[in-house]
Parts: sequence; C-alpha cells; structure tokens
Amino acid sequence: MASGDRATVAICGGGLIGTSLALALRALGHPVRVCDADASVRAALRAVLDAGLADAGDEVAHGARGAVTVHDDWEEAAGGAHIVIAAVPPAAIPAVLVTAARHAAPDALLTDVAGVKQDVVQRVSDALVADGADHDVLARFVGGHPMAGSERSGPAAADAALFSGATWVLTPTATSSDASLARAGELVRGLGARVLVLDPAEHDTIVGLISHLPQLVSSVLADVAADALGADRDAVMAVAGPGFRDTTRIAASDADLWLDILDGNRDAVSGALDAFRTRLDLVATAITERDGETLGEVLRRASAARRRLVPKATEEPTGDLVIPLRDRPGEIARIAGALGSAGINIEDLAMRHASAADRGSLLLRVRATDIDRATSVLGDAGIDGVLVESDPATPVASAGEQR
Repeated sequence: MASGDRATVAICGGGLIGTSLALALRALGHPVRVCDADASVRAALRAVLDAGLADAGDEVAHGARGAVTVHDDWEEAAGGAHIVIAAVPPAAIPAVLVTAARHAAPDALLTDVAGVKQDVVQRVSDALVADGADHDVLARFVGGHPMAGSERSGPAAADAALFSGATWVLTPTATSSDASLARAGELVRGLGARVLVLDPAEHDTIVGLISHLPQLVSSVLADVAADALGADRDAVMAVAGPGFRDTTRIAASDADLWLDILDGNRDAVSGALDAFRTRLDLVATAITERDGETLGEVLRRASAARRRLVPKATEEPTGDLVIPLRDRPGEIARIAGALGSAGINIEDLAMRHASAADRGSLLLRVRATDIDRATSVLGDAGIDGVLVESDPATPVASAGEQR
C-alpha cells in the first residue's frame, strides 16, 4: 500500500483486530468504514475512535489522517470500497465476503484475518462460486492472518501499533491473482507488518502447534489451578512467579472466538494434542516412578529445543537484571536511559509482577560482560536493590540471586 494511496477500506467486525485495523489505517490517511451488527460494540467503537485511543501514529508523514465511520449495515459499509477486510469469526467470513463482492468496487481486494485458513479459504471460494462469482472475483480473494493479538478483546483493547513488527501470513488460493497477492502484501507492509506467504494447510499445521495448542495448555492450566486452589487466590497470586503468570495469560482470551478457531482447525489441533499428551504421559510416569533419568532427558532436551526454536538476540552469554520498580511516572525510561547513556544495550525486556496489585520488577537482559558495569551505572543513578539472574545456559559470575 503506497503512502499516496488513499483507498477506501471497509472492515466487517469491530473487535480488537477490526478496531486496531481501523485506527492504523486512519493514521495512514485512509477513509475507513467499520461495520458491526452489535449495537454495544458500535457504541464502544465510536467511543474509542472519538477518544483517539492508540493513535500515537497519527502524526506520521502521510498527510492528514483519514476518517472512520461506523455502520450497522454491511452492504452500505462495503459499497464502493477498494479494500475489504473480514474481521469476524471464521464461520461468518464467507457470507461477509460474498456480500462485499457484490457491493464493493469491481476491483476490490477481498481478504480476512481468521486464525484458521484451510477451512476458511475453501468455504469462501465455494460461497463465491455458489453466488455466481466469476474468475475475476475469485482472483481478488487472498486469505490472511496477522500473528498479533491480545488476551483482551473488544474495541477498548485496540491498538494502532498492534501489527507493527508482527508477521502477517497471506494464504492465496489457486485462483488468487499475483496482482491481488501484491496488493495484500502492500497493505500488510503499510501497517508495519512482515509478509509471509504460506499454503493454507501449512499455515494451519504451524499455528495448531505454536498458537492453538498453547491456548489450550494455558486454559487447562488456569482451570486446574482454579479448581485446586479455590479460595486461596490471594495467597496464590502473591506466590505465583512469572512462569505461572506468563503461561496462563492467554487463558483470559475470548472463549467464543476460540471455540470457532479450534473447530475450524480441529485436525491440526488434535494432532498437536496427541503429541503433547504422549509427552505429558511420559513425564507423569517418570515422576510417579521416580525415573530421574527419563525426566532429566526430557527437561534437557526441552531446554535445548527452546534455545534453538527461540534464539536469543545475541549469541554471547547474557544475564538478567532484576530491578524493583518504583511507582512513579517515567521510571522505566529512567532505567533504560541510564543504561543507554553508558552504552549498555538491552537485549530483552520483561515485567515480573509481585502480586496482582503490586508494581513488581523490571527484568532487563544484557550481555554478561556488561553486568557489573550495568549494576554500577544503575546504583549511581539511585536505582537500588538490583539483583542478577544468570542465563541458564551461561552462568554469570556476578553476585546476586540465581535461578
């Protein structure tokens, strides 16, 4: 999507993704029409747009920002649009795009953002054919899936920067034209995302393992913990470390949306669950039988796999600085600024919450060779109580709390 292109975009669906798209496209100067059948969603969407939430990118060098209008009639919203995006649950996408094909501009790009692709693109293609669409219409459809989101849902959770730096998978069909794929890629890159083109079946296999299985694991863990711990919630959250918090974070996601996604990708998800169940049974047996050799093999193999699958930003040894956060504005910026002024690069950053209401700590990963200097720089800046945690693969000699 070229910076000078002010194509009208019609988005069906005013949830997290649809509203984030509207905000991001408005910042790029596009006229945007968002439709949602739910009156309460439309009201929340208007409130977000009026407040300008997440519009930090509006003052970019793309000229005046575009206008966003909210509609309850999809035919009206799609009428004459140059780009149509279905941001609704997978089951609703075929009907949404069939209607758009009838009313949008004759050369309109048709796409979606569903987390399931093989089933969706097939049903969209079948629905278009059943509606009498010719080859030219089928050529304008390109499936899509932005690998971005949040455990929060609805318009209030929207973020204009949600797609910046994210991978956006495009899944063209056999009938998608090269021109349509190029237009979809231009749209995605204009939003700051990286384009990855995959076969729909390949996409579903991958996300079944790296997205849908983790969602189920997170949900089951939260469910088991809630049953096991009952009324001890406050004590549990005071004790819970980042592992529990991070692992269960996505369990708070929209259950209805996930029911649709999991049903659409049931084959890939079932395969991933079978593999997980087999490995979990192996671990359970090893613990019951006190088989430390088998358990150790699994843990060591998993540790190596994690480092291989999600490589660090640097191959050099690193360590984590655990920094207590004071409850005052600009504290994180002050910490990062002190390190930056000393020429110390932050390789990674995370938050560790002490309890549901407490301010917690900031975890900064730096090179092992910078650890002593970093603690000294932070001390000089009046930032006390810094502890050091070593990278499990590369022990750090500095004193402090170790994992």
